[in-house]
Amino acid sequence: MPLFVRYLGMAVGWVGFSFAFTVLFLGMRAVLAVGGYCAEGGPYQIQTHCPGNTAWALPVSVWVGLIAVLASSFLSRGLGASVLMLPWTILFVGLGFNFLQAGLSSSPLEWTPLLLGVMFEVMGIIPAVNWLRNPINRVAAVAGTSHVDGITIAKIVPPFSKASSDPANGASQPTLRGFDFLVLIPLWIAEMALGVWLGFLVA
Repeated sequence: MPLFVRYLGMAVGWVGFSFAFTVLFLGMRAVLAVGGYCAEGGPYQIQTHCPGNTAWALPVSVWVGLIAVLASSFLSRGLGASVLMLPWTILFVGLGFNFLQAGLSSSPLEWTPLLLGVMFEVMGIIPAVNWLRNPINRVAAVAGTSHVDGITIAKIVPPFSKASSDPANGASQPTLRGFDFLVLIPLWIAEMALGVWLGFLVA
């Protein structure tokens, strides 16, 4: 895979996912604010209209995020922060926060969003904790598994695998250099910030 294509894949992943998550996160808050459900169109009289662009933006954001992550995982080949694990955690922890806030801010307390919030937080945090026990994955989480010149040094260890449950596994593997961190970390953070900004424009 040409190096410029891998950098392009990294950008597609983080800009696309961050855009999609921002639209989904803000749209979800808007829908929760009007009672948690809404509708647009159709032959029936609508009691609660969807606020803003949420009627089309929410379903579109799900597909945009999914396509961005899948395309980036194929194209970037380990260049930059992992688009396989971090988006999972960001997605479930972020949406879980919305559920928890909605449940706690209602009077009286609403148990359905609270239970959903706890479930989402568990689904987001526990895999990440297990995944980050491995030294290779800790590096991959912030800068990937490839040098800036595209040379791959390791492979991500899947969560809940035998290797991921052994913190010593991969401790002797080669790691990224200081220059790799200096270039790759600000790059994917800038791409993520761009996606968030674009998401605010749409949401």
